[in-house]
Amino acid sequence: MDCTEKTISKNLLYKGRILELYKDEIELPDGSKSNREYVHHTGGASVLAIDREDYVYLVEQYRYPYHTNTLEIPAGKLNEGESAEQCAVRELKEEVGLCANSIRDWGWIYPTPAYTDEPLHIFFTDDFTQSTSQLDEGEFLNVKKIKLSDCIDMIEQGTIKDAKTVVAILRTALLKKKNK
Repeated sequence: MDCTEKTISKNLLYKGRILELYKDEIELPDGSKSNREYVHHTGGASVLAIDREDYVYLVEQYRYPYHTNTLEIPAGKLNEGESAEQCAVRELKEEVGLCANSIRDWGWIYPTPAYTDEPLHIFFTDDFTQSTSQLDEGEFLNVKKIKLSDCIDMIEQGTIKDAKTVVAILRTALLKKKNK
């Protein structure tokens, strides 16, 4: 069965600084009509940085929608005209104070496909130099260096909940296990 839904009309409800909210009229595969509400987001990029001693660089920051602090790999919204790789390198420097000498593209994920079209790119680096962080205005976070094995334990315990971070840590662990 073809499950494709066809857009009849797009209706912008709200345009903000980082997102737009739409309520589109669609046609379902059986020909009936319905609506889809979703958030349009231009996308973001993230990067897992790991050093020679297997320490992963994470940021701890308060996430208002959840009203709690989260542990995440450095990440941010793509700026206009900026590639995902440029964004990941920029965010690593801004948030953690690391300058990537090289970076590997691990593709992208759908972080929440039920209500947003945001593509979230994931990168990896183990080749970087220490610099100083340059946080954005109004950005407050703490940098944490945590052993990869401890990160895996934190995922199993439910301490690390952020999807991009879980994906990046587990992929890193799998690749390290394969390469042994």
